[in-house]
Amino acid sequence: MNRNQPSMRRLALCFALAVGTFACSQLPASVTSTVISSPSPVVIPSSKVVTDALRPLTFSDVMQFREIKERSLSGNQQLMVYTAEPDYGDSTGYLVNVLTGQQFSVPYADRGLLNADGSFALFRQRSPLLLREQATDKAGRDALAHDAVLLNTATGEQQLFRAIDRFAFSGDGSQALLLARKADSKDKTQLLTAVQLSAVGRIAQGTQTELGQVTEFAVAGQGSLVAYVHAFSDKDDDSLQLQQVMLWDAAFDRRFELSPPSAALNQQLTFSADGQQLVFFAGNRPDDDNKETEIAQQLWHWPAELNKAAPHALEREGWLLSVQQAPRFSDDGQRVFVGFRPEPAVVTEPSAKPETEADLFATERLLADRRLQVWHGQDDRINPQQKAEYQQALKRTAPAVFWLDEEKLVPLGDDVEDRLQLSEHSEALLISNGRPYLLDMTWDGRFHDVWHVNLRTGERQQVFARNRSIERAHLSPSGRYALYQQAGQWQLFDSKTGERRILGADANVSWLDETHDRPEPAASYGVAGWLADETAVLVYDRFDIWQLSLDGSSTNLTRIGRDNRQRFRLERTDPKALAIEPDADVLLSRFDEEDKSYGFYQLSLSNQTLKQLLADSKRFDLVEALPELGGYLYTEQSFRQFPNIWYATADFSKRRQLTDLNPQQAQFLWGDSHLIDWYTEDGERLQGVVITPDGYDVNRRYPVLVYYYEQFSQRLHHYNQMKVNHRPNFPFYLGQDYVVFLPDVRFREGAPGPSATESLLPGIDRLIELGIADPAAIGLHGHSWSGYQTAFVVTETDRFAAAVAGAPVSNMTSAYSGIRWQTGLARLFQYETGQSRLGVSMFENLEPYLKNSPVFFADRIHTPLLIQFGDKDGAVPWEQGIELYLAMRRLSKDVVMLHYEGEGHHLQRFANKLDYSIKMLEFFNHYLKGEPAPDWWQQGMPYQSYD
Repeated sequence: MNRNQPSMRRLALCFALAVGTFACSQLPASVTSTVISSPSPVVIPSSKVVTDALRPLTFSDVMQFREIKERSLSGNQQLMVYTAEPDYGDSTGYLVNVLTGQQFSVPYADRGLLNADGSFALFRQRSPLLLREQATDKAGRDALAHDAVLLNTATGEQQLFRAIDRFAFSGDGSQALLLARKADSKDKTQLLTAVQLSAVGRIAQGTQTELGQVTEFAVAGQGSLVAYVHAFSDKDDDSLQLQQVMLWDAAFDRRFELSPPSAALNQQLTFSADGQQLVFFAGNRPDDDNKETEIAQQLWHWPAELNKAAPHALEREGWLLSVQQAPRFSDDGQRVFVGFRPEPAVVTEPSAKPETEADLFATERLLADRRLQVWHGQDDRINPQQKAEYQQALKRTAPAVFWLDEEKLVPLGDDVEDRLQLSEHSEALLISNGRPYLLDMTWDGRFHDVWHVNLRTGERQQVFARNRSIERAHLSPSGRYALYQQAGQWQLFDSKTGERRILGADANVSWLDETHDRPEPAASYGVAGWLADETAVLVYDRFDIWQLSLDGSSTNLTRIGRDNRQRFRLERTDPKALAIEPDADVLLSRFDEEDKSYGFYQLSLSNQTLKQLLADSKRFDLVEALPELGGYLYTEQSFRQFPNIWYATADFSKRRQLTDLNPQQAQFLWGDSHLIDWYTEDGERLQGVVITPDGYDVNRRYPVLVYYYEQFSQRLHHYNQMKVNHRPNFPFYLGQDYVVFLPDVRFREGAPGPSATESLLPGIDRLIELGIADPAAIGLHGHSWSGYQTAFVVTETDRFAAAVAGAPVSNMTSAYSGIRWQTGLARLFQYETGQSRLGVSMFENLEPYLKNSPVFFADRIHTPLLIQFGDKDGAVPWEQGIELYLAMRRLSKDVVMLHYEGEGHHLQRFANKLDYSIKMLEFFNHYLKGEPAPDWWQQGMPYQSYD
């Protein structure tokens, strides 16, 4: 494709810039301001980094950067295990001492687990990726090593256990339970072995106990008990498989038969929190011809004072106790929550093979083989959604609670759409149900009703009706009150009196998102939590934390947030706590909307004093509170600094870095992030992040890669995720001598496409004004929603030398009536009230659907456009890419569509991700840096068969 060579485009664009910004928006701005404020002054200096010993990243380098996965702590919180996982390659398991920083590693390992006192850790160890890639088929890969490594946390000594599928520690930490891999994939049992661990911290030398062939096992969270389902053949009939639930007390090496041998299937072994009770299900085996048939279950219960478990037939007329909902103990061990499914209808057996001439032509027999789906206009869920949720629907259950001391079953709902909001409230819980609004979901989004339900009687009271599903109710500690937001007000429901009243009416602030720009009700800022004495509840506005008292008064606890444009939020240091003590000192996080800095603060609720603990031009995130140590785990990051895990004392005065995942970063060219702002034509102030490369020279102008979505300025202090995927990797492009720009976009209702142009172009002007951007070498990249914006923006301006649109919508009229195949949802709601922000149905007003569709203005595109799509995209129909491709092809425009077979909305196959990344770079290098055009762009590529 030589019609638009880079040099010619540079001349044309320079001329365009000389006479003014190219823009031909199809929709007028909603507001016109004659006074435009000046952007904030900013100086982006030359880089002081000495680059002589640094090199640019390659894609292979990017692949080897690692992230922290699968982190967990010992019971005393002094030791932590985690997995360091690269984008492509072998993971490593690590153990680190939180107090000393001492660290041990296990190569090729993941899924780390610590025993109770932290004396031992277990890791899964896989074969190296090289061997997995060398395997010729699945059988070869399955035959590779899949082992367990036992690690002494004091000495680093390691012991390998071959062919282990799953492992666990007993609650007291004295035993490692190892489940052997199946030798035969058809075998439904596995050998369970217990390995005794030395009390002095040494690797045990052969003290092992074989517990037998099992189908399932569970360990008590506390104590020495292990429960398992022992499977064996009947001694009189080898074809009959029997099961028996066994209990092993590791402390005394004693076994107990909790249930008699039976042909029933035993499942869902569940211990209480203290390890002194066990429940499980027992039911007939499912029919091999219909695995989806619901089988009635019995709930068996074992308390520590008995040697046997007892069955409980939890019966509800028309319902079956379902294995689809695992039983769940309350923390106090008094209640077990279960689920029921409707009793299945009688299934008509399919017609037998024809025996006579009459049978051959029998209508009933012929129809038994039909493959029909009926899409009814009044279906609650449209047929594709039913299909996408089919397996999930089979697992939906109506909630119930079983009180163990009274042996009393209390049904809490009679609808499988009831969603019980499980918590440790002992007297009442909340139930959400969206069934009345399923039909409306097609075009209006999700709504639900919320009910207050008494756990002892099952009595239900409606808290609210038809509220957005993102708005939930918040139960007070005793379960008496429920707080919720509706119609922009915080409202309190009193289950004792049935009364409702408004809280915080005297606070002159909005409880709803002030920046909301979609044609649907704005969401509330949320609830921080109830006070334990139920005198008040803590809620958020945009910036501050408010105490709303039940007497109607309100108090701004943080006070300084709004004046300083700083957002304060409570950190939940105890996820299980039902409430906040009224005199507690609580940890807050703080985000500055203006300079994007972060911090931690302490708020004393007793005297409402606010104390800064840590603040910097970085991002800070709480990982976990450590009450046993009186401190915290947290991460800190910036564009240069990877978010390693740190330990801090309670006041953050002492801090220690615990992990160091990517020391190799010091070898590479990187960059610095800077914040700039600008104003749109109608006076809207926007911000964006400019990322300059190491070696940046203020006397040069650079090619600029623009990457965006909606709001991106908050990424000023974010470390870029180091992956090869559908996004441009920022440090990689910096190493290729690019500047990267991450602008914010402000949207107007009914005009999402023009809004993008109106937001981006003044930002580009600002880059040029600051002497950063080469005006003839600016590239635009977007994916999904910003892929759409990219496709539209290039119909309105020639400012960009090249553009990449990944998975873009190109025709809103055809996309509107389409399906999001991954979820099965209709796309109507997305356009009327969702991200596309059109605000009306296409049948009320067709005009915005036409005027915001790039395909109808493809004749105005002069920018070379690269489109990317997977043909199994479950979010955006890939035909949208075809429509734009064909329009540009018909108009002889410069376009290539990269079609990746079998891929969804985001590329998954690593080869495809790498290929796209390479082609993206070649494309931008050609148009922004004048390098030769790649063959695939110049000449295309013939159809390839990959079967």
